[in-house]
Amino acid sequence: MKVLSGAVAALCAAAALSACGSDDDAAGSGDLTPVTFAMASPSWNAGYAVMAVVEAEGFYKEEGLKVTTNLFPSATQAAQQVAAGGADLGLMTVEPVAIGHDKDLNLVYFSSYWAKWIYSLQVPDGSSVKSIADLKGRKIGVSAVASSGSTFARTAMELNGMSQDAASLVPIGAGAQQINAIKSGQVDALALWDIQYQLVKNAGINLTPLPVKETEDAWGGGFATTRKNLEGKKDVLERFGRAVAKAFVFSKANPEAAIRAMWKLYPETRGSDPEEKALADGVKVLEVRLAGQGFDDKSLGRIDGAAATRAVDFMASAGLTRKFPAKEIYTDELFSAFNDFSYDDVKKRAESAS
Repeated sequence: MKVLSGAVAALCAAAALSACGSDDDAAGSGDLTPVTFAMASPSWNAGYAVMAVVEAEGFYKEEGLKVTTNLFPSATQAAQQVAAGGADLGLMTVEPVAIGHDKDLNLVYFSSYWAKWIYSLQVPDGSSVKSIADLKGRKIGVSAVASSGSTFARTAMELNGMSQDAASLVPIGAGAQQINAIKSGQVDALALWDIQYQLVKNAGINLTPLPVKETEDAWGGGFATTRKNLEGKKDVLERFGRAVAKAFVFSKANPEAAIRAMWKLYPETRGSDPEEKALADGVKVLEVRLAGQGFDDKSLGRIDGAAATRAVDFMASAGLTRKFPAKEIYTDELFSAFNDFSYDDVKKRAESAS
């Protein structure tokens, strides 16, 4: 896919710049181990409230970590940072690691975050578009022309026997600009990701998905590091994963407290709506992220092998990468350590939070 050629080149250049990570933990604040974390999001929002809870509730510190979180606009840029040693680990969707596998970037996932594939095609209720074939000649709204949602739309059309240019991709940004584009009929369909769709629904727009069978039950991605760090910093990765797992349990037990914790750390996420509506809308977005995470069997962070295989196979079928065993880009050896804490204690802590 031409749209990703520049991203692949950038990833490769980044990998060549520096050795991946350090064998030794640098001296931190007191007895805390410093960790630099690259998160693939241009800004904080309720879909990342769990990651705000980790910091706000002191879960990093409980695990002996001093984590510096840096935001990056795309998964590709977050992957660049990790590959080049600018970050110890990163949170990213599955595409850059799978694509980078062919280029020997040696990135590997060690924990899940997006239990399901997050991109999809959807249309407003009542639309005459009933299938992907009906998109021919239509306008598809995307956050940006170079976004992963755009790539997904092109690929879905190709896999359904259409040219990837059969429909026009229209950048509609995010927030109010996005909502206005949908309500005014500037676009006929959308190629966004899960929490963006929930934000659209929060604005009163009902949507219907267009099934893309190739990504049904596929995995979405998670926390990745270099293979060198996986071997040399296993204990740090386990502590990081456990801190995040605690935040997931806290957020599940009291999603309103999780949203308020994010507001406290990042006031810009509060928005201008009345508090009751802002809180309710934020909880709906957070609940999208909490779905399917593995609370009941205490398997938070586990990467499902079959789902990871479906994700890799989808990208291979689209020509984004060669076909290879998904196990080459993830490990499921650490999730037991992530869940080695008292769920009940964290739930009680969450229930008493305001």
